[in-house]
Amino acid sequence: MTHLTLQAVTKRFGAAHAVDNVDLAIPEGKLVCFLGPSGCGKTTLLRMIAGLEQPTSGAVMFAGRDITHLSANRRDFGMVFQSLALFPHMTVAENIAYPLKLRKTGKSEQARRVAELLELIQLPHMAGRAVTQLSGGQRQRVAIARAIATSPKLLLLDEPLSALDAKLREAMQIEIRLLQQRLGITTIMVTHDQREAMTMADLIVVMEKGRIAQVGKPLDIYRDPVSEFVADFIGLGNILPVTNDESGKVRLPGGQQIVVANAAPMSVASGDIRLLIRPEDVHLQLGADQAAHDTNCVRGTVRFIRDVGASLEATIECAGFTLTAATTPREVPGLAPGVPVLAGLPAHACKLISAHGVRASA
Repeated sequence: MTHLTLQAVTKRFGAAHAVDNVDLAIPEGKLVCFLGPSGCGKTTLLRMIAGLEQPTSGAVMFAGRDITHLSANRRDFGMVFQSLALFPHMTVAENIAYPLKLRKTGKSEQARRVAELLELIQLPHMAGRAVTQLSGGQRQRVAIARAIATSPKLLLLDEPLSALDAKLREAMQIEIRLLQQRLGITTIMVTHDQREAMTMADLIVVMEKGRIAQVGKPLDIYRDPVSEFVADFIGLGNILPVTNDESGKVRLPGGQQIVVANAAPMSVASGDIRLLIRPEDVHLQLGADQAAHDTNCVRGTVRFIRDVGASLEATIECAGFTLTAATTPREVPGLAPGVPVLAGLPAHACKLISAHGVRASA
């Protein structure tokens, strides 16, 4: 069931389009991530949903009601800002109770709700502590508890984890996701971190220059991006300019032909066609001197290895281009800089995409 709908929403600041003609339907009970680089319009879009910015044109519909010009305090949405905006002079319990106090909720009901939320965020022993004495992760949980204190119909998160260190950030991604699933609250989160979006979201909205580049489930976007921008922004990827001969093969920058699974004609100029293969789909074999049995093998030399313990990322220099391959020490023992290799590019893992978001015809 659609919960929130944006209809041709546009926001201009002078001559600049921060958000440009966005149409979007947000399903009820899901966690949706607005993902994109700085300046792509994702935070401006979130602020228009919250009522903190007014669209230049278009409509914001919630549960079938037009809320485009409804003030923020009447939308019944919870919001967690990037800065968290907790009150340093208040205790944890007082921070959580603050929105209830604004609604003139009775003191006994405030106490009951605060106790309930402290249990939910696993901080029942912190009620009387000043927020300045909390760790980053604890402050994050308090900010979320305050945002959901009034049982809002929609929860909006504006890059809430950006100030946390890497390990705590990953732990909080899981905590927020589990909390959202437990509550079943429709949630929209802004992030520029593709790993965060892949970890947390039911649905990712990739934004580019104020427009939506692609909407889909995380794995669908990772495996089937519509453009070079999306492919490059979502995870690591080998993106190579190729020539499509429309016979099931493409020519790589070095001149070698390989077979691809989706070599259907594309309605773009040949110079705009790209081949995408993810690093984990590149199969490495030591010894490039031996004859390649597979058409989709290219010879190369290992130039650099990024060793992160359980896995390896190898940079392979081939004729006319460079590949990144993800593997493990067990799969390819003896892999080292300077070693010649065969890099297998399975046809089913090679995807043709456009530099400008135009799909191959069916």
